Formats: sequence, C-alpha cells, structure tokens
Amino acid sequence: MGIKNKSKQAMLLGCFLVACLSLIIILFSIYSMNELREESDFITQRILPGRIFSMEALTSLINQETGIRAYIISDNKAFLEPYYLGTKGKQKYYTSLGNLKEIGLNSDTINRLDKQRQSIQSFFYQQILLVECGESQQAKLNLNKGKKLVDEFRVTDNTILRDINFNIDSSRNKVVETQKIHKYLLLFLGFILIVCNFIFISIIWCSMHKQIKRKNEINNDLYKVLTVQEEYIANMSHELKTPLNVILTAAQLLDVYCESGVLDENKSSTVNHIDSIKRNSYRLSKLINNIIDLSKIESGIFELNLSNNNIVEVVEDMVMAVSEFTKSRGLNITFDTDIEEKIIACDPEKVDKVVLNLISNAIKFSECGGQIFVNIKNNINYIEISVEDNGIGIETEYFYSIFNKYSQIDKSLSRGAEGTGVGLNLVKSIVELSGGSIKVESELGVGSKFTVRFPSKQVLNENTQANSMRNEKQNIQVEFSDVY
Repeated sequence: MGIKNKSKQAMLLGCFLVACLSLIIILFSIYSMNELREESDFITQRILPGRIFSMEALTSLINQETGIRAYIISDNKAFLEPYYLGTKGKQKYYTSLGNLKEIGLNSDTINRLDKQRQSIQSFFYQQILLVECGESQQAKLNLNKGKKLVDEFRVTDNTILRDINFNIDSSRNKVVETQKIHKYLLLFLGFILIVCNFIFISIIWCSMHKQIKRKNEINNDLYKVLTVQEEYIANMSHELKTPLNVILTAAQLLDVYCESGVLDENKSSTVNHIDSIKRNSYRLSKLINNIIDLSKIESGIFELNLSNNNIVEVVEDMVMAVSEFTKSRGLNITFDTDIEEKIIACDPEKVDKVVLNLISNAIKFSECGGQIFVNIKNNINYIEISVEDNGIGIETEYFYSIFNKYSQIDKSLSRGAEGTGVGLNLVKSIVELSGGSIKVESELGVGSKFTVRFPSKQVLNENTQANSMRNEKQNIQVEFSDVY
C-alpha cells in the first residue's frame, strides 16, 4: 500500500507540475506575442505615419512654393492649386504633429518645424496678395526668400526624419532583442518541461518497477510457501502412513495368531509386534503433540509451567536415562558440567523436550561408534547447554533454514533418518519463549554442535503441580520413537 500511495502522489505531483509549466509557457507565449504586437503597432501606427507625414509636408511645401513661383511669373491662378490643397490638409498636419510628440521626438524641433511652416504659409499668402494688388515685381524679388524658407524647413524636417528613423531602428532592435529573449526563455521553459516530464516518467517507471519487483518477490515467497506446504503434506503423509502401516500389519498378524490358535506358540513374535505397535503409537503421539504445540505457539496460547529447578540435575538425569538407548545404538554419550547446581526458572518437561530432541538428532545423524557430548557451562547471566556429535555434519548454507518450520536438509521420502522437520523449529520456539537462544556450529563430515542458552533468573510464583506429573521414561519413548 505504501508503494502504491507514493506512486499515486508522484503521479499527481508530476501532473500538477507539468500542468503549471505548460500554463506558464502558454501565458508567457501570449505575453510575448502581445509585446511584439504592441511594438509592431507602435511602429506601423505611430512612427511610420509620422515619417510619411514629414515627407508629405516637405513635398507639399515644395509643390506650393513651385506653384506660387509659377503664379507670380505667369499671373495664372491655375498654378495656385497646390497651395489651396496644402491649406485644406491643415487639420491633418496638426494631428500628425501631435503624434510625433507622443512617440517621444524632440518637442523643440517639432515646434520649430511648425513655426517654419506657419512662416512659409504666411509668406506664401503675402506673395499671393502682392500679385493680386498688382505688385508682381515685388513678389518676384521675394522669390529667393521663399526658397530659403523652404530650405530651412527641409533641414528641420530632415532632422525629424533622422529622429524618426532612429526610433524605427530602436524599435526594430527592441523587437529583435525581445524575440531573442522570449525565444531563449521559451527554450528554457521547454527544457524544464522536458526535464520534469523525464523525472515524472522516471518516478512512475521506478514506482512501477518497484511494484513489479515487490509482486515478483511476493509471488516467489508464495511459491516457496506453497512448495514447503506441498513438501510438508507429502512428508506428513509419509510420517503418518508409515507407523499406521506398521500398527495395522502387527494387528493383522496378531489377529491371525488369535484365529489360528497359535498365539501362545508365537509368544516371542507377539511381544515384538506389541512393542512395534507401542513404538509407532509413540511416534504418532510425538508427531501430533509437536503439531499441537506449534499451533499453540503460533496462536500465542502456549504456556510454560515455570518453577525454580536445578537445571544441571534436570539435564543430567535425562542424559543418564538415555545412556542405555544410545549404547544400544553403538554410540557413547558423555555428560560434563562446570557447575554442580544452578537454580533457574524453567519448565523441566519442556527442557526434557529440548534436550531429547537435540540428542535424538545427534543419534540419527551419527554412525555406529560415534560420540555424543552434553555439556553445561555456567555464566552470570545465562546457563549454556550444548549437545555435540561427530556425525555427518551440516552445510553452512543450512544453518538458518534448519530452524524453519517443516525444514529438512534431505527432503526425499527415502532419507536415512525419519522426522517431520518440526523438531528444531519447536525447540527454537520453546527456548525463545523461555527468554533464551539457540545456535548451531557444524562442519560437513566432522560433526555438529547445538548450543542452547537459558537466562539465569528465578520466579516467585512457581507452578510445581504441572511439573510433578513429569514422566521421563515415557518422554524418552515418545521423543526417540522415530530413531531406528
């Protein structure tokens, strides 16, 4: 769930960032387009019309001056048409002058140009009056003055044109620079958007990869669990079927003896068959008890009947009780301790179960003539019990798995030693419930050593009633029922 939530959050955050960057790019593009449009409008609607006006005004004055000159010389009023046309455009002229001031041109130059035009218009009017009054000769004498006024107007107009051209170039350069800035900014924002998309996709991919990896791990774990369960069912079926077959066979033979009336004649065989029934019944009892105990431990209802006991005596009594059994298997068992008495809180029956299980394993995996050593070492904080043999040993890779539930190194049904694979798991659980620990040391072909540590503590409220029902002989028969 944690990975899914993180993936969902990453997707939402990524979508939000991409949406924000896309919105920024769109808004910036709109802003950039508006800036360029305004600058273009400024050039086309303000500056260029001003330039055109300046040129038209100069052309108009030149045409007026030429027409008036021709009128003075020829006394033909048809040449006054340019003058009257220029007079009609007076309002347009003043509007254009206002626009030139608004675009930031020099006001003094514009005012001077306006005064020069007014002077020229006044001069032209006086020249026309002189001709109409019959003083054409005087008007002819003033022709050079008119040309001079027009030339002065041309100089001032050229100054304005230079200013207008400068403004046009500045505006164009500004547009180019703005385009460059906006271009690089858009590229930068686009790069950031690509990077964010890459990061966003990477996060999603990593999240999906983790989810797939996690699912594969879960599937592998599930496969292992199912494999273990299948092996356990097959093994358990074998462990149940074998003693049941032995019991059924022995019962059938006894039934045949009874029906044939030869029971007394086959007394020795009958006794052996009864022993076989008892041994396999103990084997079934051990199997069922172990399964029940593990179920209780997993359910949290397994209880230890703790009482203060001499742990050395408990272990030594059990070792002495199994010495005859080990001797009958061609093995020698030795008990040693560095302390004669150590009172700790323990459940003697469960301690018996732990020690018997470890000794049982040592017997199963030791050859005839082998040695088994049971040692007790005292420590301030704990008591250490070890069971060591010089049997076949265990490979290092199995040191941890042998304590797992239903784990067996040899999983074949034709293995040399019987067992369900729950013994060491149960031993580990009992030891840990007691506050202790267990470890294994082994070398293949040399032998194994299992070391159990119980804490050196005592209890105030002892449960001695449950421990008084302890039956060492029966415990041995049950725990060693699968040792052949």
